[in-house]
Amino acid sequence: MRVTAILLILLCLAALVGTGFLYMNSRLVIESAGCIATDAVNEPETFERLRKEAMTETLVGTLFASPAEATPENSLFYSYTLKIENRTFLKAEIIEISITPMSGDYLQTGETQAYDLAPGRSMNLSATILSAKGGHNVREATVTWYFWGIPFKTRVTCK
Repeated sequence: MRVTAILLILLCLAALVGTGFLYMNSRLVIESAGCIATDAVNEPETFERLRKEAMTETLVGTLFASPAEATPENSLFYSYTLKIENRTFLKAEIIEISITPMSGDYLQTGETQAYDLAPGRSMNLSATILSAKGGHNVREATVTWYFWGIPFKTRVTCK
C-alpha cells in the first residue's frame, strides 16, 4: 500500500512539473510584417462610414479622437500586419491587436471575429487606423492572447 501511495505521489508531482514546464515555456513569436498606407480619397465610402459611426457612437473599434474635422483629403488609412507564430503545444485564444495612438490618429477599426491559433501554426493579423496626414507611420501595438484562460500580452513596434 505504501509503495502504491509513493508511486502515485511521484506520478502526480511529475505531471505537475511537466505541466508547469509546458505552461512556462509557452510563447507566441510576434513580429511586424509591414504597414500599408492608403489615401482616404481612394476609399471615400469606407471613410464616410467610419466617420459617421464615430460621430453617432456606433463604431466597432476604438475611438482615439473625434474625426469631425477630418476629410478624405487630409486623412490616411494605415494597415499594420503582424506575423504571429504559435511555438507551443497550447492553443492561443482570442488574439487581439491594439495600436497605441499618436497625435493625429482618429480611430482603429474593430474586429467582430475572435482569432485563435492552433499549436505549431502561424498567421497574419492586421489592424487598421484612420489618421491625419503629416505624421509618420511607426506605431506601437499591444498584442493580447490567452493560454488556458490566462491572459498574456506583448508590445511590438510596427513600421
